[in-house]
Amino acid sequence: MERKEGVTHIKGFKTNVYSVIERNQINEILKEQRLGLSGAIDESTAAKVGAILGLDAVILGDVTYEKKEDNTSTNYTTLDGKSKTKYCKIRKITSNASMKIVEVSTAEIIGVETAAYESEDKKCDEERAEIANYNQLLNNVLSGTARKFVNYFTPGYTMVRFEMEKIKLKDLKKQADEAGDYLENGNLKQAFPLLVAIYEADSYNPKAAYNAGIIHEMTGLYDDAMNYYQIASQLEPSNQLYADALKRAEGGVQTLAFLESIGKPIETYSFSGTGDALAERIVLKGKSSDRVDVFEFPDNKSEAIAKIPGGLEFVVIERQGDWYRIKLINNKEGFVHKKDVN
Repeated sequence: MERKEGVTHIKGFKTNVYSVIERNQINEILKEQRLGLSGAIDESTAAKVGAILGLDAVILGDVTYEKKEDNTSTNYTTLDGKSKTKYCKIRKITSNASMKIVEVSTAEIIGVETAAYESEDKKCDEERAEIANYNQLLNNVLSGTARKFVNYFTPGYTMVRFEMEKIKLKDLKKQADEAGDYLENGNLKQAFPLLVAIYEADSYNPKAAYNAGIIHEMTGLYDDAMNYYQIASQLEPSNQLYADALKRAEGGVQTLAFLESIGKPIETYSFSGTGDALAERIVLKGKSSDRVDVFEFPDNKSEAIAKIPGGLEFVVIERQGDWYRIKLINNKEGFVHKKDVN
């Protein structure tokens, strides 16, 4: 089974860790308290303002940038021997920024980050008029700076591409392919029990353990994912894919524990056991407009408890001679004859 991409589905991902106070509110406090009238705020002033606003921390920072423009000319000879000159314009902005986080209660700096970026555009000859203006270049460097700073002081989300291992055992390949199709369509509820059941049916297969780990990681069940990845790594210690997955799951466990400790837990999915994931299944003969009798007992003279459209698939609970005992809707059970089964 092989799928190139996976999607992590975790409930409650909006943790609301931060309440943000905008700069204009800080400016009002500065005016009222006659603090930082020059516009610059140091750590001590930031702590005083933060205490007035009831903040835990204040973020301070600054950014500087330089503009530069060069005009160049290059002489060259064309294939027919003519002398030509190529005129180019180069426009560049370089920026340097710093950010620090000040704890309000102590006025101590608890975090520092810096960022340096540059953005350049070059156009030659008749295209020189289309060169990017300085505002466009400045936006590029400031966007890069903002991303770096935000990633530093806020929780982040990383896209992970999951690639399922191929299950080659003949008895399990069909279920593995079916689970892969469910995953491709984002149906974790159907894929989950299949992947767990495949592992339980072949618990010494590192690939099956790894795939079971993936489905748990995708649903935020990092503790269970870590257990499956540990099994896969123990069965195949040299496999770096399994080692990386184990490390990733350990990080997930730590993240969930931290968010729990600050009262911002993430709600994970909860799935029941494997159930009928690997049970035998049958498909009733006929079309949806047809009806197949389902009997209370394995006897066509017993009461017909349901008339089921053809083409539907059912889990087989057991076989009794020429009869299948199947599971119906609402956990009811009944019998169908093999002549009514494809």
